[in-house]
Amino acid sequence: MKCKYFLLASLVASFMFWGCSDDDSTISDIDREDVSSSGVKSSSSVSSSSEEKENLPEGTRSAKLSDLPKNLKLNIDGHELHMATGVKQGLFSLWVLDTGKVAVISDFNKGVLKIGSDNSSTSIISTLDEKYFLYKLVKKGMKITFTVKDGELQYSVDGADAVAAKTEQVSVGKAVLSNEEDLVGKAITCKSGDTTNVYKFFLGRFVLETKIGKKSSDFIGGYADIHRSTLFMIPMFFSNSVPSIMTEQVSSKFTLGNGECTNKDFKAVNIDAKELALEWSSYDKENNFDWTLKLEDDMTFDLRANGGEDEYKTGKWDVYGNVLLMKNEACLDPDACAKAVMGSIEDYEKGQGFTFDHNSSEKPALPKEWVVQQYE
Repeated sequence: MKCKYFLLASLVASFMFWGCSDDDSTISDIDREDVSSSGVKSSSSVSSSSEEKENLPEGTRSAKLSDLPKNLKLNIDGHELHMATGVKQGLFSLWVLDTGKVAVISDFNKGVLKIGSDNSSTSIISTLDEKYFLYKLVKKGMKITFTVKDGELQYSVDGADAVAAKTEQVSVGKAVLSNEEDLVGKAITCKSGDTTNVYKFFLGRFVLETKIGKKSSDFIGGYADIHRSTLFMIPMFFSNSVPSIMTEQVSSKFTLGNGECTNKDFKAVNIDAKELALEWSSYDKENNFDWTLKLEDDMTFDLRANGGEDEYKTGKWDVYGNVLLMKNEACLDPDACAKAVMGSIEDYEKGQGFTFDHNSSEKPALPKEWVVQQYE
């Protein structure tokens, strides 16, 4: 699935609220809202290279994700830059060791990785002094194009001549996890005071539910990957203000941060987003509401009750395993509209229907039983 969209904006809540203890937090904690339409430069989003045109010499092709090693070493402007690709689910990172690191979300279309605040593709993870190369690189912006020539992986920076990319061997230990695949299917519950965080991990994705006492408080869903033994979690769907990125180390006993953590395996049906990209309907007999939910294959949705007269929402959607997430971008009643809704899809029958066990308490109540839309 191509990675698209997603946004960031103003300073908000403490990173520690989410139970994370890594000192390498972002430059700022931010609320990702309404940036793409405002023209404001965001510090983390998705770099789409779909507009790139191929104009390659004979015998050379654009690189694919499968061509990239998990770790490679680049030389840019005389600086050694370490690049990590993890499980190759759209999250990349660039490191200047002992200086800082940068996260990039990209569809890697035609082998292109764009970096820089000008295209809203990067998130600086370590606070950087302006004198450092990595800071200047992000501020300036850069495009790295990866190609394969005669079986050799090459890269070109901003259209310069292509040079060979070097595979790097990164040592791993036994105390912390070094592969995000080891987290897939794990539910990790961490408690700190009266706050409980429950993390669930899918391949390249995570969801996090937070409870204060016994009351559900907030949720986050987004990208997850482990690069150089560091867990990166980048929120894309969220019910409240969030940091732009969270970083942690996960112990081999599946603990995060300084809280008390337990873990268990969970089984979730992996639902193909392409299968869900249909028009669904639901009838609320009590209120005599006809609901329609269009899940488009470009990962946008349109939700209406009685043709939009009683409810109307549009936004972005995605599915992680069997967890459906919807981020609202336009609503009939903006003052009462939740930022996002998350829930599990149960009793799923392809092309027929499903039960949406969601967390929304909005009025009118979002239905839980959905069937594929019927037409005359």
